[in-house]
Amino acid sequence: MRIERYETRDRAYGIWHRAPSIRRFLEVDQAESLTMVDLDSVVFTEYDHGGKVPLALVEVAQDIGQEKPAGVMQRLAQLADVPAYVALYTPAPEANPTNPNWFDIESFRVRRLWPKPEADWRVLTPRQWAQALVQIRGWQLRRFEMKAAANDDFY
Repeated sequence: MRIERYETRDRAYGIWHRAPSIRRFLEVDQAESLTMVDLDSVVFTEYDHGGKVPLALVEVAQDIGQEKPAGVMQRLAQLADVPAYVALYTPAPEANPTNPNWFDIESFRVRRLWPKPEADWRVLTPRQWAQALVQIRGWQLRRFEMKAAANDDFY
């Protein structure tokens, strides 16, 4: 295992993703519905709060120009049948207004890993990435709601 590059983990994304911060870019109900859990301080799982259904995997890191290999997460997404993304963020020069202990986020460099992996990165504003998360969650929730269990009357 490689050595830890930094002594502390940057919490800018975790702070940015919380409802008080992300509601700057979304409707209040959308911001409140965005729930995630940090799996290893780098991989975040978007999930449905009510049913605890995993909806997407997102590997997050500060953007330092890296490619950010995420093969294990890509394979995990395939096995779990949920989409996976890498989101690299550029810190803003100012603090997050909801938590001045951490920098805000200026932009994201995002790439879908699964399904239909993207070869190129997309540069998104914080508002665009917040809206994309809402859209991804909506697609996944609709997909899961349409599935019936094998012992339902339908079968």
